[in-house]
Amino acid sequence: MKRLIVMATLLLVVITLSAQAAKQEALESLDTAKALINKGDYVKAQEEMNFAQAKISEIVAEELLKHIPEKPKGFVFDSKETTSLGQAGAIIGSANAVAAVGHYSKDDSSFDVTITMGGALGQAGGLMSGLASMFGGMATGTTQIRVSGYTGTQEFDKSAGTGSLTIKVGNKISVIVTGEDITNPDILKTLAEQVDMALLEKSF
Repeated sequence: MKRLIVMATLLLVVITLSAQAAKQEALESLDTAKALINKGDYVKAQEEMNFAQAKISEIVAEELLKHIPEKPKGFVFDSKETTSLGQAGAIIGSANAVAAVGHYSKDDSSFDVTITMGGALGQAGGLMSGLASMFGGMATGTTQIRVSGYTGTQEFDKSAGTGSLTIKVGNKISVIVTGEDITNPDILKTLAEQVDMALLEKSF
């Protein structure tokens, strides 16, 4: 137990230092971009601004990571990480799209909780919910459910033992829970409910 506490403390220190370093790099790039604009070197200024935006995305991703549950009841927490989608994000709607992902297991089942913000990913919850409302009667295994007061779109393939639950949190964020080797989609909601969505929406 003490070892886990020490590891968690060290991880928090590393994340804090990483965020501070990214913040400083972003500020330095913005200052450089301003100087380049004054010189009329707009191409290099754009490069510096892109770099600053990438660093800001790193900071936002680390903030999202704080909302990934590390002590979910009834599940084993395996790991978590952040990602900034960069150019891949640009293809789907925003180069500023970021995500935090938590990996979990329960018996023979495995789960991912993904919190996304920015671009098409961050807005996916609203899009999927709307489509499900329009065509819900036509989509086998797809249903609308409420999770902690928020609307979610749940999909379940019984034959494959897979499912997903996408929840729109405010205007910017989506929480996506996926499961493999599951027999009942309700377990996705059980895991999703362990994300403090009200706090998540308030924080961003």
